Amino acid sequence: MKESHYARIEKNIESFPSLPSTVAEVMSVVNNPDSSAKDLTQAILPDQSMCVAILKIANSALYGRPKKVSSLETAITVLGFDEIQNIVLSRSVMNSFGSIFDRNDEIINNFWDHSFTCALAGKVIAEHFSISSPGRFFIGGLIHDIGKLAMLLTFPEEYTAEKWLTGLSTGKKLEEERQQFAITHAEVGGRLLQKWNFPESLTNALNFHHSPLDSPENHGFPIIVQLADVLAHLCSTYEKDEIGDIESAIKKLVPGIEQTWHHFTLPWEKLRLEMWYNWVVIERQHGSSILAILAY
Repeated sequence: MKESHYARIEKNIESFPSLPSTVAEVMSVVNNPDSSAKDLTQAILPDQSMCVAILKIANSALYGRPKKVSSLETAITVLGFDEIQNIVLSRSVMNSFGSIFDRNDEIINNFWDHSFTCALAGKVIAEHFSISSPGRFFIGGLIHDIGKLAMLLTFPEEYTAEKWLTGLSTGKKLEEERQQFAITHAEVGGRLLQKWNFPESLTNALNFHHSPLDSPENHGFPIIVQLADVLAHLCSTYEKDEIGDIESAIKKLVPGIEQTWHHFTLPWEKLRLEMWYNWVVIERQHGSSILAILAY
């Protein structure tokens, strides 16, 4: 009997390699209130490529420090524990899909460009709401579509990059995905994070970023990632003069999104949406080097 699509993806998720031990050690240190910068330094030092990546990011244009950061411990002090954890998680997840970078180059590069823009958008929105640890929304945006990569690896002939890794995942496209593969990329991404023991808030962000109303908790996380996804699509696909009114473009792409925000008593304002879009455009220019650092 031919193995079902659902069984194949479940088996592939189980066979995915664990993330490097550095990830678990860093998460343990960050979640311990008694930890020091020295403790976090010791957790990261064995992974020299991670050390180099953190130093490069600390000295990048995105942070705009006038004085060069030359030591890992200084970088940890400058960036903070949460930001370091997000860098470690982001880079480890991206590297777990390293084999995909060798094929479909243009499509994969565009996929990660969109994901990175979504990460910036998530962080921008979280910062404007003064949410604690807005960096969580950066990683939530960066990896929101990793389920698509897992699907690509599981069904290389059927889940073609040209069809599934390009464009926004509309309701119609999600339904087609479920009908053909018995599961959506959002659910696959959530299951991968569960396997890797990621925080439940991040798991929910991936699992429900197309259906925030279905999230059992942490509603603000999936909603913000959903909006960040749309803003990233607009930023990376169109010029501003092609988009016209930002609010109208968002509501056309995700019908009912305004009502979802109102449902959770979140402010939905035209000027705020315009501001977020403009900030994402600026942050995308400043942070263009970060994606390459995280990916390699």
